[in-house]
Amino acid sequence: MSRKTPNVYGVQHVPCLPGTRTKTLAAISKWANEKTDARPIFLLLDVAGSGKSTVAKHMANQWTREGRLLARFFFSRDTKTTMSTDDFCSTVATALISRDPELKPPIKAFEELPDFGLFSFEEKFNGLVISPLAKLNRDAILIIDALDECDNENGSRDELLNALHGQQASTPRLRILAPGRPEFDI
Repeated sequence: MSRKTPNVYGVQHVPCLPGTRTKTLAAISKWANEKTDARPIFLLLDVAGSGKSTVAKHMANQWTREGRLLARFFFSRDTKTTMSTDDFCSTVATALISRDPELKPPIKAFEELPDFGLFSFEEKFNGLVISPLAKLNRDAILIIDALDECDNENGSRDELLNALHGQQASTPRLRILAPGRPEFDI
């Protein structure tokens, strides 16, 4: 059996086997379906090798089958692309467009701003993800797997965490499933 090269969509992972992790999957599903819950982020924290990415892959498959507006980014220390936030916002925006083409005009308009390259990570996250969802009044789910494997040498993970924290009260709801190891900053 050949191992698939890690990529930001998590093709290297497999979903849960039938009948396994049922309580965890049920808790995540309940959280994602809550309309009045004020907790937009579900942190699934555990030690390495405990199956967090398997759960993330399972939920990505389930939400895709259900037709939910979904984006995902699987971090991994195996490649520069999968441990960096350089393409995070554009990857998430592209995934959202693939699920709902009506998101394309506001996302493309933001990307075409002359000073786009000068924006901070948080400004790009808000402009490419949060604002387009708000303009169309759409709820969405974002899976950020292995958040602890996001490189923080130059503060990238800090920027990502700050952007996520800053949108906690966003409307419409952006639900974020974030499995990872229980690092202090996470």
